[in-house]
Amino acid sequence: MKFPDQPGVYLFKNGDGRVIYVGKAKSLKNRVSSYFKSPQDSHKTKSLISEYKNRFNVVWRDDKQYPYLKVTLNEEWPRLIIARKKENDIAEYFGPYLSISVKETMLLIKRMFPIRWCKESPLKKRAQPCLHYHLKHCWAPCAGKISSDEYLKMIDAIIGILRGDIVYTIKSLTEEMETASKKLNYELAAKIRNRIRNLQKMREKKPDWAPKKRGKTGDTSAWELKNILNLKRTPNRIEAFDVSNIQGEEIVASMVAFVKGEPLKRDYRKFIIRELKEQNDVESIYQCVLRRYKGTLKMDQPDLILVDGGIAQARAAQKALIKAENKAPVIGLAKKQEEIFLPEVNRPIKLKIDNPALLLLMRIRDEAHRFANAFNRQRRRLVK
Repeated sequence: MKFPDQPGVYLFKNGDGRVIYVGKAKSLKNRVSSYFKSPQDSHKTKSLISEYKNRFNVVWRDDKQYPYLKVTLNEEWPRLIIARKKENDIAEYFGPYLSISVKETMLLIKRMFPIRWCKESPLKKRAQPCLHYHLKHCWAPCAGKISSDEYLKMIDAIIGILRGDIVYTIKSLTEEMETASKKLNYELAAKIRNRIRNLQKMREKKPDWAPKKRGKTGDTSAWELKNILNLKRTPNRIEAFDVSNIQGEEIVASMVAFVKGEPLKRDYRKFIIRELKEQNDVESIYQCVLRRYKGTLKMDQPDLILVDGGIAQARAAQKALIKAENKAPVIGLAKKQEEIFLPEVNRPIKLKIDNPALLLLMRIRDEAHRFANAFNRQRRRLVK
């Protein structure tokens, strides 16, 4: 059989016709013929066909070695690349990740933060940027299209995401956006706004970046939450409260219920806090928690109560529970740093942003916030 002296892809099949090896070559003629010329290649070919698996495929071997994401901080204009092992150099390494996930993660981040794609080190200056710039995939530091300060801010944001500090990264980007807007740099502000939106979507539905425990998400997260909070039983039913106000005049609140990690919307409740004449989130939490557990709201009792806020809100909820003679445990979740507060402990519990238990709490808290804001808008239309 004759092969063309041209680039292409070739396959090896076993006796049953199953593909056992896939290769590519600049010259099919030279590459395929090399398997049958030298003794070394003959040995390789013999082993290849006898094993009935692609043991010589680089792709197969790579899948057995989990890769890292590397930020090349040793370079003036750092890159985000895939590395097979950690080296003793000035760089940040993250991982290891699944081989497929690491590529998806890198592409996702590069779509949000247009850093350079070229492999050269050090970066060479050019009069005209490459195609990546025109496709808006890169801001072309090689052609002076972005300052070093702005470029390194993107690198800092990328490192923050890879460390799991998505909330902190969003906060930092928001400050950058506001600064750009004040300087009337609306184009830059719009670009940063788009990154913030993408990060918020990522926060709502986190990509599969690394190997995870198998099983139902709600069950796994609740089990981990039980251990973190030292609860007597697994918090399968969690109820969460949030407060919203209409221009500081009329205060409303919401309660949402989640069972095994899923919302139970028939048990959602709305509250109008008429007892207060001015905004007071702590007292509002006390009022709605007291009404929920002392009043006539006949529902299943929760395994855990979550309030939006810090230690003051958590203590207000606990005070209401004591008056209602309800012994359910209560915690607060503060938005700023996503810290967990126990009423009886002054220092918060800090978890990594990708911790399954924290992600569950954030999801429930955000749903309570959404529901409260929806009720807020409904009441605002009635007030007008």
